[in-house]
Amino acid sequence: MSRPRAVLVLIAAALTLIALPTAEAAAKKKVKFGSRTLRAGMVGKDVRFLQRSLNSLAITTPVNGRFRPPTRKSVKKLEKRQKWPVNGIVTRKDAKKIKRLLTQRRSDVFFLFGGYYPVVNVTAARRGEATIEVVDVATATVVAEIPLSFDAPKQLPVAWNELTSSGGWAPDATYQMRIGDPGTAGATIAGGQTEPFLVRGRAFPVPGKHDFGGAGSRFGAPRGGRLHQGQDVAAACGEPLLAAEGGTVTTKAFQAGGAGHYLVIRGAISATDYVYMHMPGPSPLVEGQVAYTGSQIGAVGNTGSSSGCHLHFEHWTYPGWFAGGAPFDPLPELTYWDSYS
Repeated sequence: MSRPRAVLVLIAAALTLIALPTAEAAAKKKVKFGSRTLRAGMVGKDVRFLQRSLNSLAITTPVNGRFRPPTRKSVKKLEKRQKWPVNGIVTRKDAKKIKRLLTQRRSDVFFLFGGYYPVVNVTAARRGEATIEVVDVATATVVAEIPLSFDAPKQLPVAWNELTSSGGWAPDATYQMRIGDPGTAGATIAGGQTEPFLVRGRAFPVPGKHDFGGAGSRFGAPRGGRLHQGQDVAAACGEPLLAAEGGTVTTKAFQAGGAGHYLVIRGAISATDYVYMHMPGPSPLVEGQVAYTGSQIGAVGNTGSSSGCHLHFEHWTYPGWFAGGAPFDPLPELTYWDSYS
């Protein structure tokens, strides 16, 4: 190769190396989540948004704007959890579904077994150890400690799994995540759920406009030779219906002369059964599927033996619905759940 040609080749190669970071930086600056299909090897702000969303949905993922194997693994975990096709690719349609999952909740309320955790982004100044504390704001009590280890200066998302240091579920309270000890890593919190947040064990099942009706809607009201075994919650047909407590769907059926389209969920925390009746059509869930606290399981309807759109809600003690358990009046707990909805 002649010397002038060799010089041109070297210049071209150098320009290529300069152009690559520029293109990557442009992608990170301009591309919005949902504007393109995301797959392994891609970079951009939309990838970073995806990674943060996965962390908010309780799937710990490095936040770096690069769609590498850890991100693909996290996407597949979400797909499996939501019963979507599992391929590790996020299409524009998938992006809309992910955004919908994020908007189904208040940003300051986290439900036990809710499918997402409070997350803070922690930056380490150097290699070393550090500790995050979770504090009950009202009592200033540390309820959990999360030890961290960094192999280099970096930023990591840190999620609290809503368990106390003793291993039990955190009680309903207001909490805040903070640096307990910056340690040898010189750790600081750089973002995420930096403000106080609520943790709640249950979600009110009808988030839209509703009422509890009169005496005839109550638990124990006469029903032609039998007693009403639940509490009616009147609401407009089609209003979203949420899981009061996440768990496993044990029954999905239709009863023309009674419950209409109904669903039974065995609570993952309490092992008690929650029953939702009179839905307008079959729930999108299937028997054996896991539902998360506060996630949509159907809609308010008027099927079966029903006069007007409402949710007939039952709560049964362990071991469950017509399995040895007994129904009890759910109005006191419904009233409490409604107070923070």
